[in-house]
Amino acid sequence: MHDESKKKSIIFIVTVLQFVMPFMFSSIGVALPSIGREFGASGTQLSLVEAAYIGTCAALLLPFGRFADMRGREPVFRWSIILNTVAVALLGFCFSIESFIGLRIFQGLAMAMGLATNMALLTDVVPKQERGRAMGLAVAAVYAGLAAGPFVGGIVTTQLGWRWIFHFGVVLLGVCSVMSFKRLDSRLTPMQGRFDWTGALYIAVSILLLIQGGTHLDTGWPGALMLLGGGICFLLFIRTELRTAEPLLNMDMFTVNKVFARAAAVQFINYAGTFGITFLFSLYLQTAKGMTPQQAGIVLIIQPIVQTVLSPLFGRLADSISPRLIATVGLAFCTAGTFMGAMVETGTSSTYLYTMFVVLGIGFAMFASPNMSILMGCVHPSRLGVASAISGGLRTIGMVSSMIIITVCLSLFMGDAPVEPETINQYMDSMNFALVFLACLGVFGVVLSVLPVSRENVPNPACNEE
Repeated sequence: MHDESKKKSIIFIVTVLQFVMPFMFSSIGVALPSIGREFGASGTQLSLVEAAYIGTCAALLLPFGRFADMRGREPVFRWSIILNTVAVALLGFCFSIESFIGLRIFQGLAMAMGLATNMALLTDVVPKQERGRAMGLAVAAVYAGLAAGPFVGGIVTTQLGWRWIFHFGVVLLGVCSVMSFKRLDSRLTPMQGRFDWTGALYIAVSILLLIQGGTHLDTGWPGALMLLGGGICFLLFIRTELRTAEPLLNMDMFTVNKVFARAAAVQFINYAGTFGITFLFSLYLQTAKGMTPQQAGIVLIIQPIVQTVLSPLFGRLADSISPRLIATVGLAFCTAGTFMGAMVETGTSSTYLYTMFVVLGIGFAMFASPNMSILMGCVHPSRLGVASAISGGLRTIGMVSSMIIITVCLSLFMGDAPVEPETINQYMDSMNFALVFLACLGVFGVVLSVLPVSRENVPNPACNEE
């Protein structure tokens, strides 16, 4: 009974955390103009509100994943909930944009601790035959947060003020904090072996530079220089890991465990191939179709709603049907939806657009939790924290890669011209070209997913890829 109660508590806490992160991220995005007016913040400072958070979180995922594997996942996850609660509580009472940005960095650190351990904890406590359903709930929570964030954040900011976004967030996280005190172990286990501080430094700097370079590529050589520096640091990280006796990331997870390597690759490809679609169609709907931001938001919410509704269903199916098959079909749906986007013109009907977003929503719902089950089910239990961190890192880098591709396409076709009705033809050319490229990336992912892979060296006998 105790184990069943603990399992349900962990599923609940993980699901809430999965909801809170995208909800806070997307709702704060809506509230940024109000925050900027109150603090007298510059555009650069406002951009740091989100960039500092996501950059810190992504940079520390792998180090915290390895630390949790060495010292205990439950206490690291427990502290993540507690520190997140503190950060969100303090953000609601900030007095300056500098303190706000500083607390967002602190929140990014706390969230990295949680994202590096959440899926590992689910894998630890949920039996194999129930794992897909649990991960489906967690994935659905992410999409629910993305869908609810702009809508709820807009209402709360308008009616009560932006600070209430954080006040409400404290309630959710506070409940999780109380549960974590009751259900999760707080004691760190003695350190076994040495922590790879050099590798942790290289990977953290690499990801920070890649994210900053990718999001500032339109600035010219500074963005390109940061991308180059990020690539160099990543190569130094690989070199260090290959030469270190106790590495942060054991490269055998990719060179030997082919099942994990493929699941990781297709996860990166899917996020790289689809993340930027929302950005492109937000501009399309407001420029080509003349919609207001609110009207465009209602259309764009179709995809995350479909994902939220269907993710638990496909997660449950992955417990009884091959998760690899479901994930492959989902990736094919995502690719088909992207090709549909590439065919869009200024006069394309609303019915076609709605259908496209439904196809994308079905694809993501089919792909996300089954592929996560493969990733977490095909590694040795001692590396679950690292696997969870890798999964989160691949999502982030995939998203950044998607925006890099789109930025390059916009630069090629539009130069410095703004996106407005007078330049809609150039924008449509750049959008269509970008989506064709992203769809071809998806085709490569589908081909990679269907190729047979030897399971001979999979270290976890509970691997449920098939």
